[in-house]
Amino acid sequence: MSKPTTSTAPGNVRSYLRIGQIAERSGVSAKALRLYEQRGLLKPCAHSEAGYRLYGQDALQRLMQIVLLKRSGFALAEIGVLLKRDAQAATRLLGERIALLERDLAARPRTLQTLRNLAQPAGSISTLNVDQLLENIIMTNTLDLHFTEAEREGFRQRAEKLGESGMADAHRAWPELIAQVRAAMDAGTASTDPTVVAMGRRWHALVVAATGNDAAINQKLSEAYVAQPDAMAAQGMDMEMLRYMGAAMAAAGLSLQR
Repeated sequence: MSKPTTSTAPGNVRSYLRIGQIAERSGVSAKALRLYEQRGLLKPCAHSEAGYRLYGQDALQRLMQIVLLKRSGFALAEIGVLLKRDAQAATRLLGERIALLERDLAARPRTLQTLRNLAQPAGSISTLNVDQLLENIIMTNTLDLHFTEAEREGFRQRAEKLGESGMADAHRAWPELIAQVRAAMDAGTASTDPTVVAMGRRWHALVVAATGNDAAINQKLSEAYVAQPDAMAAQGMDMEMLRYMGAAMAAAGLSLQR
């Protein structure tokens, strides 16, 4: 990589931005920029004599492409494929993303109706079916799951304990937590970092509130996610995230029974 001098010739160091400057201009943290470089998504245009990363207009334009693709829901590995301009691979990834969004949009009316049911003062948890309960307290509406009558009764009892407001809180908490975990993963934050460990405690609490940390139920959920990766992806998760949260829970001295 070239090391531009401080002369005033075109393309010299004065026309470049250092990592802090491009972070400020783009709104992307310096830590994330370094991660993108590690993943081969973004490279400095040059280095200064002192070894500082320097970014030009081409790098800034590529960074904006990465940001746009991340906002569209693509993982960093997928973004790497898209940036290679492989038409066949891009068509496949775009098709998969469109299908996931279509499934998400199809599920939203039922989610909205469930929340409306919960908001009705005259509504009773006992009048809601188990699928609606699960959708609110553990976001399993997209998974193909089969529970025994005893397990379904356990869900009803835990939902009664949570109450309508508790179920609504859980329904809101899952997407927020998943987004926070994804951001931490993309930033390269270690699973032992205190902020991630706190996320692990919250993850554990949400699962336990829904499943009672029942080993059989946890095993069914785990197997369903492995067998139905599209359903997991529709919720913004993947196996890497589950392993990441497993490590965070372990760091907090917690575990889910299997």
